[in-house]
Amino acid sequence: MMRFLTHLREKFASTVLPVESGGSTKSTGNNVLVVDDDNAVCRIVQRMLSDEQYQVQTSQSVADALLAIEQKHFDAFVMDYKLPDGSGLDVAARIRSKGSEVPIILISGYDAISVASRAKKFHIFDFLQKPFSREMICNAVKKAIGSTTCAPA
Repeated sequence: MMRFLTHLREKFASTVLPVESGGSTKSTGNNVLVVDDDNAVCRIVQRMLSDEQYQVQTSQSVADALLAIEQKHFDAFVMDYKLPDGSGLDVAARIRSKGSEVPIILISGYDAISVASRAKKFHIFDFLQKPFSREMICNAVKKAIGSTTCAPA
């Protein structure tokens, strides 16, 4: 796993990614918040999803994520389980307490069984074990956003 992350960090270390503005007035239905305390993981996932035409904003802590969700609507969340000031489940709890059923994809390097049992009450849409591939994250987000899209009448 460490070799994989080291490889990805080296690959994207010099890449400059655009920063999404929090004041977007038009929702494309593709706004994704990625929350991970590892900046390299945020940048890699941001690049992967941006290549698929998603508008991606990143946060690196529970506090930053909570601020972001107060300022902007997101169509899906990709969040790490372990964060420096709590967990992705703390963010999930806030999202669900507001009555939102927006899909949440939890990512973690921890044992899936122990994390999944704690995540069950927050209706987590999907769980991806780190390391994951581009195909895995893109497919998970596509399914998550597709699950909330209504068919045309």
